[in-house]
Order: sequence, then C-alpha cells, then structure tokens
Amino acid sequence: MGQFDDVDRPDDSSERRHDSNLAEETSAAGQRIKGRTKDIVGELIDDESMEDKGERENEAGRDRQRRNDGI
Repeated sequence: MGQFDDVDRPDDSSERRHDSNLAEETSAAGQRIKGRTKDIVGELIDDESMEDKGERENEAGRDRQRRNDGI
C-alpha cells in the first residue's frame, strides 16, 4: 500500500490500512484514540453528530485491532 492509498477512506472505516501488523495495530490504536477524543469533545460541547462520529471511529479501530490479533 502506498502513502495515499486510504485518502478516500472515511475515518470510521474498519478496513485494514497497513501491510505490517505493527503498523496496523498502531494505526488502529490511533483511530480509537481519535474517535474517543471526538466522542468526549462532542459530549462537552453538546454536539451529538461529533459524538456519534467519534463512537463509530472508536468502534472501527477496535474492529481493526481484533482482526489484527487474529493474524
């Protein structure tokens, strides 16, 4: 996969993004952190749309991590 292969992939996609298991695990963890941050900020500023997007992104990161564990 090249540097820009996931340009059109939404943040809440649970598709694998890296060939290496370590890179995939790190990226998935980052996706979870980013999603959780959006969820918390959405709660603080009362932005339900941001909360929902954060929850979806966090769950997508979890899915990626679960699949990576099975490899």
